[in-house]
Amino acid sequence: MTSFAERWTGRAKSLATFGDSITQAVHIPVPEDRWSNRLAERLGTRLSNRGISGTVLQSSPDASGKPRPDNGHGRYAQDLLGASRADVIAILYGTNDARYTAAPTTFTLEAFTHDYRAVLNGLFAAGYSPDAIVIGSPPHLPDQGFAVGAEDSFAGQSRQQFQLYVEAVKSIASEAGTFYAPVNERMAAEGGDALIRNDHVHPNEAGHASIAEIFAAATRPVTP
Repeated sequence: MTSFAERWTGRAKSLATFGDSITQAVHIPVPEDRWSNRLAERLGTRLSNRGISGTVLQSSPDASGKPRPDNGHGRYAQDLLGASRADVIAILYGTNDARYTAAPTTFTLEAFTHDYRAVLNGLFAAGYSPDAIVIGSPPHLPDQGFAVGAEDSFAGQSRQQFQLYVEAVKSIASEAGTFYAPVNERMAAEGGDALIRNDHVHPNEAGHASIAEIFAAATRPVTP
């Protein structure tokens, strides 16, 4: 089965990565150690990092009654399309969507799934083929991570609910035919908490190396 790296190494001239603080990765001081940079190096391509810290994918109302600023659904066309668009795209969203708990009737898994599909459909309509996109499940979160971020309503989620977002991303990739990077699944099985910084949320350098490798090894769903 062909991996994302096998498909695009030496073929793609540019890579855009799209996500939250784990993608922007200002907590990793050396850019070359960030997963986006590592993946671009692996592909031999130019990087456009479109991660923005603190953002979510869905544009549904939070506790303020308005969408959260710079959400992925609202900004994808500006950040990923246009004259400077990349050849291939890697998306890593879901961590903050899953952790946010202050608006349970509007800010939901269903809204996340709906808006993720809308982003992908918008990319397809703009000319991207499914094999030019890889999406990853939200990274592993230690138990302590569910208590971090109470001041911003990012605390109090259950692991059971968090894992539903993992399954949602996997299902979306299967439906859309994109490459799927099982980031959560493999991080949990191949290092777990040791791949996370002492803030209990963000991957450390080893975690970023793991994420990059998981994206590179991503495969597309097998169709009958």
